[in-house]
Amino acid sequence: MPGRAGRPRHLRPVPAPEGTRYQVRLSVAWIGGWRVWGAVSGGFEQHLAAQQGPAVADAHIDSERRRGRDYYVAVTVSMTVRAADVAQALTAAWDTFRLAAADDAEGWDLASAAAEIWPGEQ
Repeated sequence: MPGRAGRPRHLRPVPAPEGTRYQVRLSVAWIGGWRVWGAVSGGFEQHLAAQQGPAVADAHIDSERRRGRDYYVAVTVSMTVRAADVAQALTAAWDTFRLAAADDAEGWDLASAAAEIWPGEQ
């Protein structure tokens, strides 16, 4: 069932819980090609920043690595998440990524996603 702006309700950012701050890094392949990534990356980063709130802060593109002549781009996104546990931190980070990527969802290879999570400074 769609939520605000026609987006699925299950992709809303998680409300800020009391808990630990986690640093989360998500790496996902952009399979739309380097040239297309250059055209859409600014909009993606703006959408990523727009998802920030009480539970998610400092969401940004950490790195972009081109793989192959024009095949895909390895994009790494970093953010700080306040959550009760690691699973909730990963869920909040993934939902934040999915919301930011919604306009260009077909360009991402979501099955290639990898995550790194570690406790941040309190």
